[in-house]
Amino acid sequence: MGKTMKAVRCFGFGRQHRLVADVPVPAPGPGEVLVRVDASGICAADRAMWDATGPWQLSFPFTPGHEFTGTVVELGEGAGERHGLRAGDRAVAELNVTLGNDFFRQRGLYHLSDAMEVIGATRDGGWAQYMIYPADAVIHKVPDALSDKAACYAEPLANAIHGVERADIQFGDVVVVSGAGPIGLGMLQAARLKTPRTLVLVNPGEEKRALGLRLGADLAFHPDDPELKTAIGDLTGGRGADVFLEASGRTEAFQTGLDLIRKRGTLVVFGVYKKKAEIDLNVFGEFKELNILGGHLAPFTYATALDLMARGLIDGDACVTHVYPLEAFEEALDRKPRPGEVRVEVILDPRLQPRLRKEKTGTT
Repeated sequence: MGKTMKAVRCFGFGRQHRLVADVPVPAPGPGEVLVRVDASGICAADRAMWDATGPWQLSFPFTPGHEFTGTVVELGEGAGERHGLRAGDRAVAELNVTLGNDFFRQRGLYHLSDAMEVIGATRDGGWAQYMIYPADAVIHKVPDALSDKAACYAEPLANAIHGVERADIQFGDVVVVSGAGPIGLGMLQAARLKTPRTLVLVNPGEEKRALGLRLGADLAFHPDDPELKTAIGDLTGGRGADVFLEASGRTEAFQTGLDLIRKRGTLVVFGVYKKKAEIDLNVFGEFKELNILGGHLAPFTYATALDLMARGLIDGDACVTHVYPLEAFEEALDRKPRPGEVRVEVILDPRLQPRLRKEKTGTT
Protein backbone atom coordinates (compact mmCIF):
# COMPACT_ATOMS: atom_id res chain seq x y z
CA MET A 1 0.00 0.00 0.00
CA GLY A 2 3.00 2.27 0.37
CA LYS A 3 1.58 3.99 3.47
CA THR A 4 2.37 4.29 7.14
CA MET A 5 0.20 3.48 10.13
CA LYS A 6 -0.02 3.81 13.87
CA ALA A 7 1.03 0.81 15.93
CA VAL A 8 1.85 0.09 19.57
CA ARG A 9 5.34 -1.40 19.67
CA CYS A 10 6.72 -3.37 22.62
CA PHE A 11 10.47 -2.76 23.09
CA GLY A 12 10.83 -4.89 26.22
CA PHE A 13 8.93 -6.15 29.23
CA GLY A 14 7.95 -3.68 31.93
CA ARG A 15 6.10 -0.66 30.48
CA GLN A 16 8.33 -0.45 27.42
CA HIS A 17 5.46 -0.04 24.94
CA ARG A 18 5.34 3.00 22.68
CA LEU A 19 2.81 4.29 20.14
CA VAL A 20 4.70 4.75 16.87
CA ALA A 21 2.97 6.86 14.22
CA ASP A 22 5.01 6.01 11.12
CA VAL A 23 5.21 2.21 10.99
CA PRO A 24 5.09 1.03 7.36
CA VAL A 25 1.86 -0.72 6.42
CA PRO A 26 2.98 -4.29 5.62
CA ALA A 27 2.54 -5.68 2.12
CA PRO A 28 1.03 -9.18 1.92
CA GLY A 29 3.28 -11.86 0.45
CA PRO A 30 2.11 -15.09 -1.20
CA GLY A 31 -0.76 -16.60 0.76
CA GLU A 32 -0.86 -13.70 3.23
CA VAL A 33 -3.82 -11.46 4.06
CA LEU A 34 -3.64 -7.75 4.91
CA VAL A 35 -6.49 -6.61 7.14
CA ARG A 36 -7.58 -3.33 8.60
CA VAL A 37 -7.80 -4.01 12.32
CA ASP A 38 -11.33 -3.41 13.58
CA ALA A 39 -10.67 -4.38 17.20
CA SER A 40 -7.91 -5.98 19.25
CA GLY A 41 -8.18 -7.20 22.81
CA ILE A 42 -5.98 -6.81 25.87
CA CYS A 43 -5.62 -10.06 27.80
CA ALA A 44 -3.88 -11.15 30.99
CA ALA A 45 -0.80 -12.17 28.99
CA ASP A 46 -0.54 -8.65 27.54
CA ARG A 47 -0.73 -7.18 31.03
CA ALA A 48 1.96 -9.62 32.16
CA MET A 49 4.23 -8.21 29.44
CA TRP A 50 3.34 -4.67 30.53
CA ASP A 51 4.17 -5.27 34.20
CA ALA A 52 7.05 -7.73 33.52
CA THR A 53 5.50 -10.68 35.33
CA GLY A 54 5.17 -13.04 32.36
CA PRO A 55 7.11 -16.32 32.10
CA TRP A 56 8.12 -16.00 28.42
CA GLN A 57 11.34 -15.24 26.54
CA LEU A 58 10.65 -13.06 23.49
CA SER A 59 12.55 -11.01 20.94
CA PHE A 60 11.85 -7.28 20.65
CA PRO A 61 10.41 -5.13 19.27
CA PHE A 62 7.02 -6.43 18.17
CA THR A 63 3.41 -5.28 18.02
CA PRO A 64 1.29 -6.99 20.70
CA GLY A 65 -2.31 -8.08 20.29
CA HIS A 66 -3.39 -11.68 19.78
CA GLU A 67 -7.16 -11.20 20.15
CA PHE A 68 -8.30 -9.39 17.02
CA THR A 69 -10.70 -9.09 14.14
CA GLY A 70 -10.15 -7.28 10.87
CA THR A 71 -11.52 -6.49 7.43
CA VAL A 72 -9.62 -7.80 4.43
CA VAL A 73 -8.12 -4.99 2.35
CA GLU A 74 -5.54 -6.82 0.24
CA LEU A 75 -4.75 -10.44 -0.59
CA GLY A 76 -1.32 -11.78 -1.44
CA GLU A 77 -0.83 -14.12 -4.38
CA GLY A 78 -3.06 -17.18 -3.92
CA ALA A 79 -4.39 -16.01 -0.54
CA GLY A 80 -8.00 -15.74 -1.66
CA GLU A 81 -8.14 -19.34 -2.80
CA ARG A 82 -6.06 -20.58 0.13
CA HIS A 83 -8.24 -19.02 2.82
CA GLY A 84 -11.59 -18.61 1.05
CA LEU A 85 -11.50 -14.83 1.40
CA ARG A 86 -11.98 -11.74 -0.69
CA ALA A 87 -11.57 -8.01 -0.06
CA GLY A 88 -14.20 -6.68 2.33
CA ASP A 89 -14.63 -9.91 4.29
CA ARG A 90 -14.31 -9.73 8.04
CA ALA A 91 -12.03 -12.42 9.43
CA VAL A 92 -10.15 -13.59 12.51
CA ALA A 93 -6.95 -15.62 12.51
CA GLU A 94 -5.87 -18.12 15.13
CA LEU A 95 -2.92 -16.74 17.05
CA ASN A 96 -0.67 -19.79 16.86
CA VAL A 97 0.92 -20.41 13.46
CA THR A 98 2.39 -23.90 13.44
CA LEU A 99 5.21 -24.90 11.12
CA GLY A 100 6.53 -28.25 9.95
CA ASN A 101 5.04 -31.61 10.86
CA ASP A 102 6.33 -32.59 14.28
CA PHE A 103 5.09 -35.21 16.77
CA PHE A 104 2.29 -33.01 18.10
CA ARG A 105 0.96 -31.74 14.81
CA GLN A 106 0.82 -35.29 13.45
CA ARG A 107 -1.52 -36.13 16.32
CA GLY A 108 -3.82 -33.15 15.83
CA LEU A 109 -2.24 -31.19 18.70
CA TYR A 110 -1.16 -28.30 16.52
CA HIS A 111 -1.45 -25.84 19.42
CA LEU A 112 1.44 -27.68 21.14
CA SER A 113 3.73 -27.86 18.12
CA ASP A 114 7.46 -27.44 18.79
CA ALA A 115 7.74 -25.22 15.69
CA MET A 116 5.33 -22.36 16.22
CA GLU A 117 5.04 -18.62 15.80
CA VAL A 118 2.55 -16.53 17.74
CA ILE A 119 0.75 -13.52 16.34
CA GLY A 120 1.14 -10.71 18.85
CA ALA A 121 4.44 -12.05 20.20
CA THR A 122 6.83 -13.52 17.63
CA ARG A 123 4.82 -11.95 14.78
CA ASP A 124 3.26 -8.50 14.83
CA GLY A 125 -0.24 -8.47 16.24
CA GLY A 126 -3.37 -6.39 16.32
CA TRP A 127 -2.48 -3.27 18.31
CA ALA A 128 -2.13 -1.41 15.03
CA GLN A 129 -4.24 0.00 12.23
CA TYR A 130 -3.29 -2.84 9.87
CA MET A 131 -1.82 -6.31 10.29
CA ILE A 132 -0.88 -9.40 8.31
CA TYR A 133 -2.55 -12.77 8.69
CA PRO A 134 0.28 -15.19 7.78
CA ALA A 135 -0.04 -17.69 4.94
CA ASP A 136 0.10 -20.62 7.37
CA ALA A 137 -2.44 -19.12 9.78
CA VAL A 138 -5.83 -20.74 10.28
CA ILE A 139 -8.30 -18.02 9.28
CA HIS A 140 -12.05 -17.90 9.90
CA LYS A 141 -14.65 -15.60 8.32
CA VAL A 142 -16.73 -13.64 10.81
CA PRO A 143 -20.49 -14.31 10.57
CA ASP A 144 -22.53 -11.26 9.56
CA ALA A 145 -24.58 -11.56 12.76
CA LEU A 146 -21.59 -10.71 14.97
CA SER A 147 -20.47 -7.25 16.02
CA ASP A 148 -16.78 -6.41 15.88
CA LYS A 149 -16.75 -6.60 19.68
CA ALA A 150 -18.06 -10.16 19.66
CA ALA A 151 -15.71 -11.16 16.84
CA CYS A 152 -12.76 -9.86 18.88
CA TYR A 153 -13.98 -11.99 21.80
CA ALA A 154 -13.64 -15.14 19.66
CA GLU A 155 -10.08 -15.83 20.84
CA PRO A 156 -10.70 -15.88 24.61
CA LEU A 157 -13.98 -17.71 24.05
CA ALA A 158 -12.25 -20.34 21.91
CA ASN A 159 -9.77 -20.86 24.76
CA ALA A 160 -12.64 -21.19 27.19
CA ILE A 161 -14.38 -23.77 25.01
CA HIS A 162 -11.17 -25.81 24.85
CA GLY A 163 -11.02 -25.82 28.65
CA VAL A 164 -14.64 -26.92 28.89
CA GLU A 165 -14.04 -29.68 26.37
CA ARG A 166 -11.07 -30.88 28.42
CA ALA A 167 -13.35 -31.19 31.46
CA ASP A 168 -15.76 -33.65 29.77
CA ILE A 169 -18.76 -32.32 31.70
CA GLN A 170 -21.65 -34.76 32.24
CA PHE A 171 -25.37 -34.09 32.70
CA GLY A 172 -25.45 -34.64 36.45
CA ASP A 173 -22.26 -32.75 37.28
CA VAL A 174 -21.85 -29.92 39.74
CA VAL A 175 -19.42 -27.60 37.98
CA VAL A 176 -17.47 -24.72 39.53
CA VAL A 177 -15.98 -21.94 37.40
CA SER A 178 -13.27 -19.94 39.17
CA GLY A 179 -12.77 -16.44 37.76
CA ALA A 180 -15.06 -14.07 35.86
CA GLY A 181 -12.62 -12.61 33.37
CA PRO A 182 -12.97 -13.10 29.61
CA ILE A 183 -12.04 -16.79 29.72
CA GLY A 184 -13.94 -17.50 32.94
CA LEU A 185 -17.17 -15.99 31.62
CA GLY A 186 -16.63 -17.85 28.35
CA MET A 187 -16.22 -21.10 30.30
CA LEU A 188 -19.36 -20.31 32.27
CA GLN A 189 -21.45 -19.87 29.14
CA ALA A 190 -19.92 -22.86 27.33
CA ALA A 191 -20.33 -25.09 30.39
CA ARG A 192 -23.99 -24.01 30.61
CA LEU A 193 -24.50 -25.48 27.13
CA LYS A 194 -23.32 -28.86 28.49
CA THR A 195 -26.38 -28.74 30.79
CA PRO A 196 -24.72 -29.68 34.09
CA ARG A 197 -26.96 -30.10 37.13
CA THR A 198 -25.59 -27.01 38.86
CA LEU A 199 -23.16 -24.33 37.70
CA VAL A 200 -21.35 -22.30 40.37
CA LEU A 201 -19.27 -19.18 39.78
CA VAL A 202 -16.51 -18.14 42.20
CA ASN A 203 -15.17 -14.60 41.87
CA PRO A 204 -14.18 -11.83 44.32
CA GLY A 205 -16.02 -8.94 42.61
CA GLU A 206 -19.74 -8.69 43.34
CA GLU A 207 -20.51 -6.96 40.04
CA LYS A 208 -18.92 -9.74 38.01
CA ARG A 209 -20.75 -12.32 40.07
CA ALA A 210 -23.99 -10.57 39.13
CA LEU A 211 -23.01 -10.65 35.45
CA GLY A 212 -22.15 -14.34 35.80
CA LEU A 213 -25.61 -15.06 37.19
CA ARG A 214 -27.13 -13.25 34.23
CA LEU A 215 -25.00 -15.32 31.82
CA GLY A 216 -26.00 -18.68 33.25
CA ALA A 217 -24.55 -19.39 36.71
CA ASP A 218 -26.98 -20.95 39.18
CA LEU A 219 -25.01 -19.73 42.20
CA ALA A 220 -22.18 -17.26 42.71
CA PHE A 221 -19.83 -16.83 45.68
CA HIS A 222 -16.85 -14.83 46.83
CA PRO A 223 -13.90 -17.28 47.16
CA ASP A 224 -13.66 -16.52 50.90
CA ASP A 225 -17.36 -17.00 51.56
CA PRO A 226 -17.75 -19.92 54.01
CA GLU A 227 -21.10 -20.67 52.39
CA LEU A 228 -19.28 -21.77 49.23
CA LYS A 229 -18.04 -25.06 50.68
CA THR A 230 -21.35 -25.57 52.48
CA ALA A 231 -23.31 -25.11 49.26
CA ILE A 232 -21.09 -27.55 47.34
CA GLY A 233 -21.47 -30.10 50.12
CA ASP A 234 -25.25 -29.68 50.18
CA LEU A 235 -25.45 -30.13 46.40
CA THR A 236 -23.34 -33.29 46.36
CA GLY A 237 -24.13 -35.12 49.58
CA GLY A 238 -20.77 -34.00 50.95
CA ARG A 239 -18.73 -35.51 48.09
CA GLY A 240 -17.52 -32.29 46.49
CA ALA A 241 -17.83 -30.74 43.02
CA ASP A 242 -17.42 -32.97 39.97
CA VAL A 243 -15.55 -30.39 37.87
CA PHE A 244 -13.55 -27.30 38.82
CA LEU A 245 -12.54 -24.94 35.99
CA GLU A 246 -9.76 -22.60 37.16
CA ALA A 247 -9.58 -19.46 34.99
CA SER A 248 -8.75 -16.77 37.52
CA GLY A 249 -4.96 -16.89 37.31
CA ARG A 250 -4.84 -16.76 41.12
CA THR A 251 -2.61 -19.41 42.70
CA GLU A 252 -4.88 -19.46 45.75
CA ALA A 253 -7.78 -20.52 43.51
CA PHE A 254 -6.00 -23.76 42.68
CA GLN A 255 -5.98 -24.67 46.35
CA THR A 256 -9.67 -23.79 46.53
CA GLY A 257 -10.25 -26.21 43.68
CA LEU A 258 -8.41 -28.99 45.48
CA ASP A 259 -10.52 -28.36 48.56
CA LEU A 260 -13.86 -28.34 46.72
CA ILE A 261 -13.36 -31.18 44.23
CA ARG A 262 -14.59 -34.70 44.96
CA LYS A 263 -12.56 -37.90 44.74
CA ARG A 264 -11.84 -38.70 41.08
CA GLY A 265 -13.03 -35.20 40.21
CA THR A 266 -11.59 -33.14 37.35
CA LEU A 267 -9.69 -29.89 37.80
CA VAL A 268 -8.78 -27.93 34.66
CA VAL A 269 -6.05 -25.30 35.08
CA PHE A 270 -6.32 -22.58 32.43
CA GLY A 271 -4.44 -19.39 33.15
CA VAL A 272 -1.14 -17.54 33.46
CA TYR A 273 0.03 -17.54 37.07
CA LYS A 274 2.36 -15.06 38.73
CA LYS A 275 3.10 -17.06 41.89
CA LYS A 276 4.15 -20.65 42.46
CA ALA A 277 1.88 -22.91 44.45
CA GLU A 278 2.81 -24.92 47.53
CA ILE A 279 0.62 -28.02 47.38
CA ASP A 280 0.36 -31.22 49.41
CA LEU A 281 0.80 -33.73 46.58
CA ASN A 282 -0.97 -36.42 48.58
CA VAL A 283 -4.31 -34.88 47.61
CA PHE A 284 -3.66 -35.78 43.95
CA GLY A 285 -3.24 -39.49 44.53
CA GLU A 286 -3.41 -40.80 48.07
CA PHE A 287 -6.47 -38.84 49.19
CA LYS A 288 -8.53 -38.10 46.06
CA GLU A 289 -7.06 -39.70 42.90
CA LEU A 290 -7.80 -36.50 40.97
CA ASN A 291 -7.77 -35.75 37.27
CA ILE A 292 -5.62 -32.62 36.98
CA LEU A 293 -5.66 -31.25 33.43
CA GLY A 294 -3.97 -28.27 31.85
CA GLY A 295 -5.56 -26.06 29.23
CA HIS A 296 -3.66 -24.08 26.59
CA LEU A 297 -4.84 -22.09 23.57
CA ALA A 298 -7.76 -23.07 21.37
CA PRO A 299 -7.29 -26.03 19.02
CA PHE A 300 -10.27 -26.53 16.70
CA THR A 301 -12.51 -24.24 18.77
CA TYR A 302 -12.44 -20.85 16.99
CA ALA A 303 -15.12 -21.91 14.50
CA THR A 304 -17.24 -23.21 17.38
CA ALA A 305 -16.84 -19.93 19.27
CA LEU A 306 -17.95 -17.87 16.27
CA ASP A 307 -20.87 -20.20 15.57
CA LEU A 308 -22.17 -20.27 19.15
CA MET A 309 -22.13 -16.47 19.31
CA ALA A 310 -23.74 -16.12 15.88
CA ARG A 311 -26.56 -18.43 16.98
CA GLY A 312 -27.12 -16.41 20.14
CA LEU A 313 -26.09 -19.24 22.46
CA ILE A 314 -23.15 -17.29 23.93
CA ASP A 315 -23.20 -13.53 24.52
CA GLY A 316 -19.88 -12.13 23.36
CA ASP A 317 -20.97 -8.50 23.49
CA ALA A 318 -21.75 -8.77 27.21
CA CYS A 319 -18.15 -9.79 27.88
CA VAL A 320 -16.56 -6.81 26.06
CA THR A 321 -17.09 -3.97 28.49
CA HIS A 322 -14.56 -1.26 27.50
CA VAL A 323 -13.29 0.11 24.18
CA TYR A 324 -10.33 2.51 23.83
CA PRO A 325 -8.48 4.12 20.91
CA LEU A 326 -4.89 3.03 20.27
CA GLU A 327 -3.61 6.29 21.75
CA ALA A 328 -5.10 5.37 25.12
CA PHE A 329 -3.45 1.94 25.38
CA GLU A 330 -1.64 2.87 28.61
CA GLU A 331 -4.91 3.85 30.30
CA ALA A 332 -6.50 0.68 28.98
CA LEU A 333 -3.70 -1.39 30.52
CA ASP A 334 -3.44 0.47 33.82
CA ARG A 335 -6.89 1.60 34.90
CA LYS A 336 -8.55 -0.44 37.62
CA PRO A 337 -12.33 -0.84 37.85
CA ARG A 338 -14.19 1.89 39.68
CA PRO A 339 -16.53 0.93 42.53
CA GLY A 340 -19.58 -0.78 41.06
CA GLU A 341 -18.02 -1.09 37.59
CA VAL A 342 -17.93 -4.33 35.62
CA ARG A 343 -14.66 -4.61 33.71
CA VAL A 344 -14.14 -7.82 31.74
CA GLU A 345 -12.73 -7.76 28.20
CA VAL A 346 -10.95 -4.51 27.24
CA ILE A 347 -10.29 -3.86 23.55
CA LEU A 348 -8.52 -1.28 21.40
CA ASP A 349 -10.31 0.07 18.33
CA PRO A 350 -7.76 1.66 15.96
CA ARG A 351 -10.60 3.34 14.06
CA LEU A 352 -11.44 5.62 17.00
CA GLN A 353 -10.14 9.15 16.69
CA PRO A 354 -7.36 10.30 19.06
CA ARG A 355 -9.57 12.96 20.61
CA LEU A 356 -11.72 10.18 22.12
CA ARG A 357 -9.26 9.56 24.91
CA LYS A 358 -11.84 8.44 27.42
CA GLU A 359 -13.14 4.92 27.23
CA LYS A 360 -16.10 4.23 25.02
CA THR A 361 -18.61 1.54 25.83
CA GLY A 362 -21.43 0.01 23.86
CA THR A 363 -21.74 -1.93 20.63
CA THR A 364 -19.38 -1.04 17.79
